[in-house]
Amino acid sequence: MSLLSIAQKIKEDGFDPRKDSVNGPAALPAGDYTVVLKRVQFNIAPSGWESLGFTFKVREEGEFNGRTEYVSFGTLSELNGKDISWSVERTIKFFTKAIELAGDKVMKNDFEDGRALADALERKAVGSYFTLKILETKGKEDKVYRNYDIEELPQVQNGFDIDEDDLPF
Repeated sequence: MSLLSIAQKIKEDGFDPRKDSVNGPAALPAGDYTVVLKRVQFNIAPSGWESLGFTFKVREEGEFNGRTEYVSFGTLSELNGKDISWSVERTIKFFTKAIELAGDKVMKNDFEDGRALADALERKAVGSYFTLKILETKGKEDKVYRNYDIEELPQVQNGFDIDEDDLPF
């Protein structure tokens, strides 16, 4: 694809150089989305911070179809001498929900370290569909925090009402 064709596509997609960020579209608004878990990775930043990163892709009709949401949870219970075990508890809850909702079981060796958490999610959760719930709350000085949860997708109805009289025998 040529540079000109890329520029034309960006313009067609509605990019406004006076208003829009070059870093991509704004984050998904708070709400519920049908998503597929595309990727999970364990990260260690140069600072030593460890996290479990989830990549979700929206899979539903509408303007957000195909958009990606990156969700990250810390795996360290202490940072700069402060106890942040509450953060790891949230990480483990999200991890456990993803495993269970994907139809897998949590095993003891899944909790060896952050790499083991990511490997466990690769067994069955990656490729699974969920409802991703995004909630925004305001903290001090009106700073906006994004909170995430997942739920099982509601059962899809096939659209047919079949009565016993409709069956061949």
